[in-house]
Amino acid sequence: MKVLVTGATGIVGSNLVRALLAASHRVRVLVRASSDRRSLQTLPVELVEGDVLDPASLAGAAKGCTFVFHAAAVFSYWGMSGDEQTDLAVRGTRNMLEAARRMRVRRVVLTSSSVVLGSTAGRRVLDEEDTVDEPQPSAYSRSKFEQERAAFAIAAHLEQDIVAVCPTLVMGAYDYRLSPSNASIVNYLNDPFRSTFLGGCNVVAAEDVAAGHLLAAERGSPGCRYVLGAENLSWHQVHSLISALTGTFGPSVTLNHTASYMAAAAAEASARLTGTRPMATRDEAKMAGRFYWYDHRRIATLGYAPLPARRALAQAIGWLIARSYISDSVMGKLKLVPEVLAARAHFMKQEQ
Repeated sequence: MKVLVTGATGIVGSNLVRALLAASHRVRVLVRASSDRRSLQTLPVELVEGDVLDPASLAGAAKGCTFVFHAAAVFSYWGMSGDEQTDLAVRGTRNMLEAARRMRVRRVVLTSSSVVLGSTAGRRVLDEEDTVDEPQPSAYSRSKFEQERAAFAIAAHLEQDIVAVCPTLVMGAYDYRLSPSNASIVNYLNDPFRSTFLGGCNVVAAEDVAAGHLLAAERGSPGCRYVLGAENLSWHQVHSLISALTGTFGPSVTLNHTASYMAAAAAEASARLTGTRPMATRDEAKMAGRFYWYDHRRIATLGYAPLPARRALAQAIGWLIARSYISDSVMGKLKLVPEVLAARAHFMKQEQ
């Protein structure tokens, strides 16, 4: 069947396109004229230029499609205001749902985020029935919450079938814009102090998130949301795994909320002087010390079986090294384990 993917050049979208092709779907992707299309090179997809903020470009893109996977969004803590992120998320979703309804698309799968379920100060695991209750939500968190809330309301009004999937911290390949999730690996390895944080996250492989999208499209219940996650880990555990996979020391310094915020402020100041993206931002540092732990049992009943965090991280590290995101000075001191070496070799062969 024919499907449309928006946001196909991002880490979730590019892995989703590959999963759809592997499942023998005919894939159409909506890309902006200015999009970096490296993640789609050599793939047998139909490219349609358009923008989710331009309603006139969407009906033709959705025409003849059974499913629309709406993954277009901005996952960033720098370079865009909170109002701009929310406007893109909400207005783009409204436009896509209206176009899908006009073109009689069977189902829209919205790529939401696990942050819409909130986080906790302690080690409590949340699920799809929880709602955001953040003391200081980031701009990204607010944009995703508003997007999902608007999506369900608009879809109900239009009588358009919709399901939402809520990925956790997505690690993996084909992330040419270097999303904050993969950037957390790069920043840790490039940090001479190998700093870690209080709190925790749920790590999931990008390929598993892609598989979860297909399951939600084909087997999900209308109007439901599904967490797409894997392992709940403390940040110390995440960083210890990265150190073990790369044969390096650390983590050796643990930053609390105040220290994280001060370090982010310094990083922002440096970035403004150099014209580069900071390693961390104050908006991102608001999340330090919180536990973003989630339960994916609902999607597991549909056949979802994610990789363990170690394998997800090994694949992500292999791709990041193959793409030279780790500095040469750091690379010279690493002793990569066989699973990372295999992943690097795989991705380097793909690039040839």
